[in-house]
Amino acid sequence: MTTHSDDSSSPMLATAETMLASRLEVVKPLAEAIAERKRLQELIDDADKAYGAAYATASAAGWTTDELRRMGAEEPTRRPQGRPKGSRTRRTRSGAESATETASSSTPSTAT
Repeated sequence: MTTHSDDSSSPMLATAETMLASRLEVVKPLAEAIAERKRLQELIDDADKAYGAAYATASAAGWTTDELRRMGAEEPTRRPQGRPKGSRTRRTRSGAESATETASSSTPSTAT
């Protein structure tokens, strides 16, 4: 930003520039900290992926969650990509079977 010495607003602009410069100095360490946090978070994300894959490999090799926990390996918060963890869901009847059963049980018997 250039200021002209013959401009009547020059003292005001000079004061504003001084005020802004001091505010910018305070923000610089914050910007550096944000960049460092981002860099470290990327390292943690990479480590979590490797940990999840190693944990899944150990689990697939027969180690139980309890055994791994007793050895100090906590279950990873991020699972490796692939099949999601969870118990298998019970098979439920299809809509057609359920509707047929409902219709037959609600029909009154006509025994004479």
